[in-house]
Amino acid sequence: MPITGCAYYPEHWSRDRWEQDAQIMREAGLQAVRIAEFAWDKMEPEEGEYNWAWLDDAVTVLSDAGLEVVMCTPTPTPPPWLTHKHPDICRVREDGVRISTGARRHATANSPDYIAHSRRITEAITARYGNHPSVVGWQVDNEFGCGETTRSHGDHDRRAFHTWLQEEYDSLDALNEAWGTQFWGMTYYDWEHIPIPGITTEPQSPSMMLDFRRFSSEAWVRFQRMQIEIIRKNSPDRWVTHNFMVRHWSLDYWRLAADLDFVSYDNYPHGLRDHAEVAMNHDLMWSFKRRPFWIMEQQTGRVNWHPHNPPVPPQQVKLWSHQAVAHGADGVIYFRYRAARSGQEQRHVGLLKQDGTLDQAYKEATGVSQVFQDLPATLHKAPAKVAIVFDYDDLWSVELEPHNNQYRYWDLAYEIYRYFWQLDQPVDFVPRDFDPTDSGYETIIMPTPVLSHPNEPALYQSWIEQGGRFIMVCRGAVRDRYNVTVDTVAPQGWNDLLGMEQLDYHSVPPEITDSNHFWYSEDHNPGQMVHVDRKKLTGSSDRFADFRYKIWAETLKPTTAEPFITYQDGMLRGKIGGTMRHIGDGLALYIGCWLDDFASIFGAGVESIIKTATLHAESGEQWELRYNPTINTIEVEGHIYEPYDTVYHKIGK
Repeated sequence: MPITGCAYYPEHWSRDRWEQDAQIMREAGLQAVRIAEFAWDKMEPEEGEYNWAWLDDAVTVLSDAGLEVVMCTPTPTPPPWLTHKHPDICRVREDGVRISTGARRHATANSPDYIAHSRRITEAITARYGNHPSVVGWQVDNEFGCGETTRSHGDHDRRAFHTWLQEEYDSLDALNEAWGTQFWGMTYYDWEHIPIPGITTEPQSPSMMLDFRRFSSEAWVRFQRMQIEIIRKNSPDRWVTHNFMVRHWSLDYWRLAADLDFVSYDNYPHGLRDHAEVAMNHDLMWSFKRRPFWIMEQQTGRVNWHPHNPPVPPQQVKLWSHQAVAHGADGVIYFRYRAARSGQEQRHVGLLKQDGTLDQAYKEATGVSQVFQDLPATLHKAPAKVAIVFDYDDLWSVELEPHNNQYRYWDLAYEIYRYFWQLDQPVDFVPRDFDPTDSGYETIIMPTPVLSHPNEPALYQSWIEQGGRFIMVCRGAVRDRYNVTVDTVAPQGWNDLLGMEQLDYHSVPPEITDSNHFWYSEDHNPGQMVHVDRKKLTGSSDRFADFRYKIWAETLKPTTAEPFITYQDGMLRGKIGGTMRHIGDGLALYIGCWLDDFASIFGAGVESIIKTATLHAESGEQWELRYNPTINTIEVEGHIYEPYDTVYHKIGK
């Protein structure tokens, strides 16, 4: 069965309260407790002087109550004595200002002193608790990159970046050639002359900027790996995870996930736009390891960081918990056990209020635990027939030069995902250079694959021939891996397989609201409408259907493909915006415009208001979870679903 638990901070509360807290957790049916991620200062109040007595005591109290412990390494908050002794541990902003202490995540992963002290405290805590029978697993650090802290721009970072570049390029000649540094006279003859992102009069090299993003992400991957190696040495047979975040893109999560046993995720739906985006994040977390994940922090009510911090209606926390299971979670840890009385998160609620009385989420967590107890030991989400390619290098390339300030890689992936979510069709995510052979996927969609991967088309050839449907959407293979525009026809390397060429591209301005705005007038506007040949694409009886598009439009030239999207108005009227090519039993599509409604491509379906997910037990049993994500009471097939209702059914083998 999925487990439940909570994040607990014994160091925040009086010692005479701990046994009562543990008993309250058990009465809610909670099984696991995460502790110690922000307690370095209490573990090591002075350099080399450890105080384990309080943590020994806390672990004993929780263990005696029958609770399992998820121990954390405390490196997100280097203690004041450390930053006072080594102020250069603190990150430097892009404008050259060094970040102050007094919060969290203020260190750079490139500080030798921070790395050395982090290694030492990780050795100490894992040696102390690595074989404790109640410590079942480890969380490395906490939320790498939280608060836009992935990148730092100080001297340590510059030197580490230069080292990374030497490893990547080997020679300055190779770097200059790859980046095209002759533009604006930036040829480098010494590694130390290479800048890092900073405040300039004009944008810096997009090649340097992309590489700096890669380097900054990899610095935390290496930092995490250092800790994982220590944990595995001192705490064998325990799992290791890290808690990823919602809508976070400064880290390459594919790379960060690689060294973990499973991914954890902090599920704060108020940081997302709707239930579909919540589900999308869950499916992405499952996909990083292609196995169940944990919710390591589940929002329990209003938070303190949202622009408006709206309330959470009754039963919403319950629904979020079950929705996570529907998309592959097998653990839900509530944040936090008790709302804080001091510090920066006093307005962030927990299972208990500041006065120690039970809050609404405690009651809902208790109900969730009771329901989970009746479920099989392990439940897996249903195999998906659809996959969306998701890549951080492509995202960063668009982020650096969107060309239209509304062009966001994540938003395009979300709009495609949302279509399938509305129809209750499971979706996985896969990385670039994924081999679809024997994957079981019937459709693979590749949104905005900006960077060319030379060997990628060959991976898809036989899969398409055997019946796969491949769809590339906008800005395909227009740059090389160094973020330099290709010198061949785009999409580079894909022309033969897709049977088309890109002729031109256009930014689509927002809808005209001022008729006197000359640059948005019709002769400067690509248009807003396209014809989609539905009969050619799907065999639909409606030969043409008109759809709106926005943000981006490309004109295409079919070679061996057929056109199926034609622009209807504006300066692109009559030109081709989408092609299709039959290859064996399969189909390869290129869509050159950002469609308002992707049902125009995938086909209209019946949107499911009551969401349904099929789950598979290892015993072969199949279960169905239905939930109502709305505030309305809805009747379906004779069953009344109250607002935020959740219902499990066993449906056989």
